[in-house]
Amino acid sequence: VYGINWLKARARRDRWKEEVSLVRHNMLWTGLWFEYHKKMWEQRALQLTEPGKEAYAKKQMGLWSDFASKARLMFHGKQMDGI
Repeated sequence: VYGINWLKARARRDRWKEEVSLVRHNMLWTGLWFEYHKKMWEQRALQLTEPGKEAYAKKQMGLWSDFASKARLMFHGKQMDGI
């Protein structure tokens, strides 16, 4: 009986370790995804010559920049090692 409980507990621990690893990677990729979109809209804004389209691209750039900075603030210190 103790052996079975030990195996179940070890399996639970392993699943949680995997979950923590996945969440850490998702946190990292979220920030990178926002930065990628910010840079993409920044490049578009530099290439555009029409004022309306350029303004829209700059607005999108600001939006993705806000997402990236909020993600950094929310995830700061939460990607702990050794869990």
